[in-house]
Amino acid sequence: MESSNFTQLAIYRKALEIFNVSRGIACAISDNKHILEMGYAADVNQQVAGEIVTDSLRLMPELAAIQNASNSIVRLRRARKIRRSAQQILAKCKRIEYSGMREKEFIGLLKTEIQLFDRLFLDWLNKLQLNHNSN
Repeated sequence: MESSNFTQLAIYRKALEIFNVSRGIACAISDNKHILEMGYAADVNQQVAGEIVTDSLRLMPELAAIQNASNSIVRLRRARKIRRSAQQILAKCKRIEYSGMREKEFIGLLKTEIQLFDRLFLDWLNKLQLNHNSN
């Protein structure tokens, strides 16, 4: 599949939305610190927010790798990585929520986006598997 078509897929756009929301949360928590600075911050919420951004950044390249993989075992390994990253984002959202962050609606938005991503991802992966099996 051409890269221009890949970037039009709903799953890719959802991963991009997740990255944008997670970056927005990180900016709100850290007063616009760079992602590298957040890793060394004294505030645990800033560190966790930086980790959320990093986890969300992993989604798009892994999706592209699955799209281009011809081996079903490779696709499944990458799919597990994506699901693990999504679960880690959710766990880190809960961690920030429980710490008493004021902007909880942003965390709720990110959690909703992750849940939508998960559904889209499973549908996309099943269609991709069917297409590869029929070729």
